[in-house]
Amino acid sequence: LFGHERGAFTGAHATKPGLFEMADKGTVLLDEIGEMPLDSQVKLLRALETQSFYRVGGTRPRQVDVRVVAATNTDLADAVRQGEFRQDLFYRINTVTITLPPLRERPEDILLLAGHFLADRPSLSPMRLSEDAEHALLRYPWPGNVRELKHVIQRALMLAPGELIELQDLPLDLQAGSKQEGAEPRRLDAQERKHIV
Repeated sequence: LFGHERGAFTGAHATKPGLFEMADKGTVLLDEIGEMPLDSQVKLLRALETQSFYRVGGTRPRQVDVRVVAATNTDLADAVRQGEFRQDLFYRINTVTITLPPLRERPEDILLLAGHFLADRPSLSPMRLSEDAEHALLRYPWPGNVRELKHVIQRALMLAPGELIELQDLPLDLQAGSKQEGAEPRRLDAQERKHIV
């Protein structure tokens, strides 16, 4: 985060600015901040409060103007209660909270995201999902959220022999969930809604 000076430790052959220094007048994304060790949390808090820091091995403070966006899948309030996250840092970064529900709670996004991942191959021919494959994606609970969906689509893109991704091109756990529910008759209004969405 804060960089280092030349000679600060073995292998530090050159001075290296840290992320905070490179993001001066910009934004730093701290992904999975809930996993940050407590000693690093102290340093981060000090940098946020003073808008300055020292490079490792440095003697001169560096001033920065940085906006911080922090992301986590950890309940930070609970982590504070457990003593795993500093309360003062929690209050410092908790200015605006945006809670994004898991993918299983927003099924209307599944096919939109799948379509986005399918289209993310500019030099290759476009591919699409069969109706059975779409049905399987909608029935699956997505414990790995959007990352899991992206990897499922990437896998299907590699395995599908043609331009249509079929049910058999999806992982077995998605196929199994679809077959369990496949015995139910499909209602026309549900199919219309799916196509409109």
